[in-house]
Amino acid sequence: MSSKVNSLLVGLNPEFEKLIPFVTDKIQSLNKVAVGKSEKLFSEKDTMLITYADQFSSQDKNNIQTLNDFIEQELQGCTNITHILPFYPWTSDDGFSPTDYQQVRPEYGEWRDIEAIPSKKMFDCVFNHISTESELFKKALAGDMEAQSMFHIVSEEEYKSDEFQSDIKKIVRPRTSPLFTPYHFNGETKYVWTTFSADQIDTNLNSLPMMKYLLETFFLYIEKGAQYFRIDAVPFMWKDWGTNCSHRPKTHRFVQLLRSICDAVDTDLYIVTESNVPHQENISYWGNGGNEAHIIYNFSLAPLILHALTFQTNEYISDWAKQVFDISAATTYLNFTASHDGIGMRGLEGIVPEEDVATLCRLTEDKGGGVGKKRSRDGTERPYELNITWAQFLYEQEESDELFIKKVVNSHAIVMFFPGIGAHYLHNFLGTKNWTDGMEDSGIPRRLNRKKLEYPLNLSHLSKRILEGLIHLVNYKCLQEVFSPSAKIEMIETSEPCIAFRRFTNSDSVDVYFNLSSDNISVNGIELSSYELAFR
Repeated sequence: MSSKVNSLLVGLNPEFEKLIPFVTDKIQSLNKVAVGKSEKLFSEKDTMLITYADQFSSQDKNNIQTLNDFIEQELQGCTNITHILPFYPWTSDDGFSPTDYQQVRPEYGEWRDIEAIPSKKMFDCVFNHISTESELFKKALAGDMEAQSMFHIVSEEEYKSDEFQSDIKKIVRPRTSPLFTPYHFNGETKYVWTTFSADQIDTNLNSLPMMKYLLETFFLYIEKGAQYFRIDAVPFMWKDWGTNCSHRPKTHRFVQLLRSICDAVDTDLYIVTESNVPHQENISYWGNGGNEAHIIYNFSLAPLILHALTFQTNEYISDWAKQVFDISAATTYLNFTASHDGIGMRGLEGIVPEEDVATLCRLTEDKGGGVGKKRSRDGTERPYELNITWAQFLYEQEESDELFIKKVVNSHAIVMFFPGIGAHYLHNFLGTKNWTDGMEDSGIPRRLNRKKLEYPLNLSHLSKRILEGLIHLVNYKCLQEVFSPSAKIEMIETSEPCIAFRRFTNSDSVDVYFNLSSDNISVNGIELSSYELAFR
């Protein structure tokens, strides 16, 4: 395995040969305490909680200790993986603008608190960008040439040239803000690549000192007990000037490097890529099925569930599901509904009509949410994400509380019972509505779905019912081998507004039916009440 790691390093940049002794020593050191790899990569028992480190506050414990109490006391063991969103010191984007990848934000707790989380853990590798307040960027601003090499910095003259401005227009981005931001370097104005915001400085992965820093961080995360590694904003990581700078070959090679390190360490380690892009681009990060990501975010699923419920049709989600689950046993999806970033919309491109996308956006705004935009190559703006909680989108004033509970709980169930690992953002467990105060106080639309809570919880009747319902379904799923990520799926044809499918192994099968409407329907002789979820 070490020869593969070495060749990937040199393939990224011949100068990276200097990193081979460091990487080799780290792998050997980890293998001295490795516990061995499991026979099965993925299991029906795998269920992920997605949460912020400071999701809960209490009087006598820090944030992470309080989070641990929630996991142990409220979730009752129904999740066995915790994705704790960036817990590093940060300046913006609720953690995704870290000042130091290798520290725990003191207000949250300490490394020992992270290590004490009572489950397997996923850490964020926010390797595409770093905060303007990081020591590395401060050194660059002060004139340190090695530090400047770690970022993408151009002179004012080059930036303003016609050729440079023409090349900028080729670049694919998930934002509408300027791609380059001016900063003063010892009194001289230079422009710095900032894909996501002026406070998030893109890293230069072609820089030897930057690559060493990133690999040091990756090995630290392994040492601190992470088994899953969420590689943030993957499509934009490697820059080849003059191209669209999206999904570059060396981006894939970098993912292959991290995967080969995981393979070389004799314990269970998994690469998870986050790429909110159309489906075919997204699944390219599986590589050949055994050399890149183990797991990719299933960005099409959440908006397809919303589409099915909104238009009361299984047509698009069923047609899509027939095509996407015939995959390598060495890979799987991370299935989810709303996440900390809202509900991604790029996964609908090429799957549902554009007018339906516009309707989902309009409904989001009508229900007090927002629509994040991206700028396309042709200069037009397109929907990138819906900023709204899942429960808020599904809420209809004229429907009873009982119908609302069934609709929320059973719509989340689809991510459990489709092939993949079900991932549940904390607020989905509670049926949280939009946090309007948080959005208005900050001006950040994503905060609609990022409400902070006091612990012990003081839950409403609705939240208690939704929490109980989801825990019950997760526990049911964990007992059925047919819901293993590698078990097969077959969509069941029906003209009724119902998502229907069979999950099966060589020895067993379960049929799943979810009524998409508030009407009573009959499917294949099975009577389904409003929004009912049934198993046969």
